[in-house]
Amino acid sequence: MKSKVCTAEEAVALIKDGDILTPCGFIRSLAPEELIYAIEKRFLETGHPKNLTLVHSAMAGEYFAGGDSGFNRLAYEGLITRMFSGFYGQNERIKELIKAGKTEAYSYPLGMISHLLRNYSKGKSGELSKIGLRTYIDPRVDGGKWNKDVPSSGEWVKVVDFFGEEFLYYTTPKPNFAILRGTTADEFGNISMEEEAFYSLVRVAAMAVKQNGGTVVFQVKNLVKGGTLDSQSVVVPGLFTDKIVVCTDPENLHRQTAGVYYNPVCSGHLKELSATQSRMPLDTRKIMARRCAMELTPGDVVNLGTGSPEQISLVAKEEGCQDLLTLTVETGAVGGSPLSESNFGATANAWGFMDEDRIFDLYHGGGLSIAFLGLAEADAAGNVNVSRFKDTIMGCGGFIEITQPTKKVVFIGTFTTGGFKAECKDGKLCIIQEGKHIKFKKNVEHITFSGEFANETGQDITYITERAVLKLTKDGMRLVEIAPGVDLQKDVLAHMEFTPLTDDVKLMDSRIFSEDLIGLKEIIEAKITR
Repeated sequence: MKSKVCTAEEAVALIKDGDILTPCGFIRSLAPEELIYAIEKRFLETGHPKNLTLVHSAMAGEYFAGGDSGFNRLAYEGLITRMFSGFYGQNERIKELIKAGKTEAYSYPLGMISHLLRNYSKGKSGELSKIGLRTYIDPRVDGGKWNKDVPSSGEWVKVVDFFGEEFLYYTTPKPNFAILRGTTADEFGNISMEEEAFYSLVRVAAMAVKQNGGTVVFQVKNLVKGGTLDSQSVVVPGLFTDKIVVCTDPENLHRQTAGVYYNPVCSGHLKELSATQSRMPLDTRKIMARRCAMELTPGDVVNLGTGSPEQISLVAKEEGCQDLLTLTVETGAVGGSPLSESNFGATANAWGFMDEDRIFDLYHGGGLSIAFLGLAEADAAGNVNVSRFKDTIMGCGGFIEITQPTKKVVFIGTFTTGGFKAECKDGKLCIIQEGKHIKFKKNVEHITFSGEFANETGQDITYITERAVLKLTKDGMRLVEIAPGVDLQKDVLAHMEFTPLTDDVKLMDSRIFSEDLIGLKEIIEAKITR
């Protein structure tokens, strides 16, 4: 059998101008960095490959003082001229290309990308779904397109009528080249992922590209004799692998996450003892997390967004009731404790790992009991924006797919932003300095969550801040609770661009603003008998 092993330079030399490239990677993890760097080097030296299309769920990379990582390395005019991604995140140079109109760019729900790849592996041409209706993905809004001034290469999302129901039909160009990552390869191209933090879309991407007659290249840390891998550990069989590149600098170019080179706890080989949770400071994040946690019921299957929602798991741990819920992450981890910041995407003590397309099957099918997502801005119709703010490009990530099918959704964030400061005194909230920017607006800039769609489908939608709780109703946004110590007119209504319904406003539970534990376990377990 002809050897599949080659150098990174030899592998990327196979990429042709105009190819449709699908890589793996999620925010700050699983990126095939050595292959990405080799593409950059070849382009700077030869001007090739050029005019590439990138199809990827959550673009991995980071910009930092002194250098770049991930797909920031490919941010050159002419190298990538079209891209489809769920999340642009920390790829600041990529986003500069988009804002300058140097590349055609779309932001899809990231699970939709993995579902498209799965469908391409089965010979299908797209994905039919209700996910994204009435949001910026809907072609009657923006069609998922970032830069409207750049001519579109096609109508990639369409509204269709299917047996009397309205759906979106998603498509992208079909990828014909994949740069992926595993931990170990044997000489036959069988790939295992024993030291990776998750599987993401590696398996479906490899299958989609091979079924499209394309080329699949894997970056790995280890190479072993053919046929010696435990067959149960093989994630991608060798028939889907064309080339293998053994990383020459795994410490820098094959890290498990940005924060750690390798931690067996993140790959599920060891379970760490649960450390005693130190008492969290009583700040606005804890106030909001406590109030959110009161929405939980025993046995809930939960997804927590990044930022403020992450504090909910810490509150649950502090109160000794983390075992009453099951946390999930878009990367495919189920159970355990999702990590954040430089380790985002990884999970400590996970029960198990699913492929990215499969975890989104769970989400799309309404398998979550409740979801807690960030609240960047909301409007009078209940719409929420977390994806775009003037020149700031982020993307929706899994936000749309988590919020639309889930029966109960809670959005969490401070009431205002930009210098906002508050503290608790004697069981009351004291606002020290108001934020410069209003978050409850007449109209949001970008619709990442549609209040209209939620009302049509009968979802239970709550907006929780440190000083107020609102509910979405068919009659409009209703203010249902305010914090003790807060003045309704001066501290709440005066900082909103619309007037909510205020016919039955109650005080938030005073325990939330106390230094003492709130008895969260008892609060949650009491719901069993209701």
